[in-house]
Amino acid sequence: MQVMLTVDPGLRGCGCAWWTRQEGAPWLLDSAAHAAALPHTPGPGDDDGPEAWNAVVGSVELLHGARFGVRSPDVLCVERMKVYTRGAGDPRDLLALMAVAGGIFRAFHEARPLAPLPSEYKGQVPRDIYGERVEKKVRESGEWSKIVVPKKKTHLNDVMHAVGMGLFLVERGRV
Repeated sequence: MQVMLTVDPGLRGCGCAWWTRQEGAPWLLDSAAHAAALPHTPGPGDDDGPEAWNAVVGSVELLHGARFGVRSPDVLCVERMKVYTRGAGDPRDLLALMAVAGGIFRAFHEARPLAPLPSEYKGQVPRDIYGERVEKKVRESGEWSKIVVPKKKTHLNDVMHAVGMGLFLVERGRV
């Protein structure tokens, strides 16, 4: 059996989706959940620094371990950040997200790494609309029971983005 982990990284937690396949068979959604950052005490003015990064990476490692023990995923896909020069938001925030992504790649260094840009897997669809579309697709496919639904809607959106990345890879034959 092969295992793929797809991750939508965040500073307070990550959307995670696990996929499995038997030799010669298609990838199937195994489960998906939000990995909330582990409790941590950042230094003064450092709420997006190394302590925060480690707390998020550790939570992804724990969730993966609960599902697959010490087995590393065979494929690891984490969204790659891109700075867009127009629009709202501080592009410096993306640097911390890339640090989280790098930590996840390091934690599962044995996996084949993939890092699609948001524009590759979701095009120009706004974040909330994309999450709703993926949720609808998962519900209609009868696989909603595989989703551990978090309390916060924004966390569910993170999970749906992780699922959407996996669907993109599977449906396009990228894995």
